[in-house]
Amino acid sequence: MEEMGRQHPHAVAIVEAALIIEAGAAKRFDRLIVVTCGDEQRIARFAARQKLDLEAARKEVERRMAAQLPEAEKIKAADYVVDNSGSLDQTREQVHQVWERLSVEAA
Repeated sequence: MEEMGRQHPHAVAIVEAALIIEAGAAKRFDRLIVVTCGDEQRIARFAARQKLDLEAARKEVERRMAAQLPEAEKIKAADYVVDNSGSLDQTREQVHQVWERLSVEAA
């Protein structure tokens, strides 16, 4: 990323990682975007993605979430929050708005 930044100083690079804050890596980034949704929705989506029953998905999601900061703490640390609990179109619109702001900031 540093090389890209030198070559393209107004570029916007996005890194997806669940544990950026917990790993102490957030300070390496200019902005932090947190994507949220409700617990039950998170479990249902994980179950569908992994083809698991809801109970197995719940256990795995709870295990993973226990290794992370509470969502409220992540939101406090975020520069931008995308609420992914609505429709795909609603999420896309939020992402578009964040992208527009990041593009302006990078210019």
